[in-house]
Amino acid sequence: ASTFMPRKLDVLFVVDNSGSMSSSQSNLASNFPSFINYFKSKGYDFKIAVTTTDAFYGDQFISNGCSLCNVNQTRFRTGATPATYVVDNTTSNLESIFALNVQVGIAGSGDERAFSSMKAALNSSLNVGFHRTDAFLSVIIISDEEDFSHDDINLNESYAQPTLHSVASYKTFLETFTSGAATTDFSVSTISILDETCRASLGAGRKIAQRYMDLADLTGGSKNSLCSAFNGVLNNISATIAAQTQAQFVLNRSPVLSSIRVIIDGVLIPENNTEGWSYS
Repeated sequence: ASTFMPRKLDVLFVVDNSGSMSSSQSNLASNFPSFINYFKSKGYDFKIAVTTTDAFYGDQFISNGCSLCNVNQTRFRTGATPATYVVDNTTSNLESIFALNVQVGIAGSGDERAFSSMKAALNSSLNVGFHRTDAFLSVIIISDEEDFSHDDINLNESYAQPTLHSVASYKTFLETFTSGAATTDFSVSTISILDETCRASLGAGRKIAQRYMDLADLTGGSKNSLCSAFNGVLNNISATIAAQTQAQFVLNRSPVLSSIRVIIDGVLIPENNTEGWSYS
């Protein structure tokens, strides 16, 4: 006999809090049940937190003296009372608290640096204990802009700038942070502008998110359009994560290895590391 043990799951939403994001934030809040219901129904042990695309001010430029340059920028966001910075599978009113947390407002910086903000929030002394060493880390970036994380504080939206941080450097950061590997221990997914049709429909000033797409490709995440229905987008992301957080069946005693049969919903599953099961 065995007990089904889904892998632990830590999810960080990096939400653009610049002036054009109000409708996207409310879409995310109202469609969140599409994302979380799968994990609730399967009994996942999950944690979910929210940061913004200007959290980098509280890390990279903490001593620069700008109005946003303080360590509180790196703290996970909460709109709930009492303050609830991380929701998990034991949180009552999970959906309504997340809806409050994710609506981070539109008064943030127009210099949206999702990558360095992700790093700032995960590394922050104010968010210690969020990521568990045995959990899969899923980062989900929601933005109608592009990432231009770079070394100095000034806005610079050029791909040719000399201190632009490489996309690959953030994959390396996540490898170090999780002590793991892309796809098996972490992934970055995006809900952003994937093509010119979507960009044109949203109006002037938006950018196609090539670097978000590149990081999703590098880490096994999924690429989703900001112009698509959010319930379908969030279902797609949860399906991607589900495939990456392989289930464990914990046996109640040591088996005779040759005798193991894995049967799910009446189907005999082969012993195979990629499409079947393996015994640890």
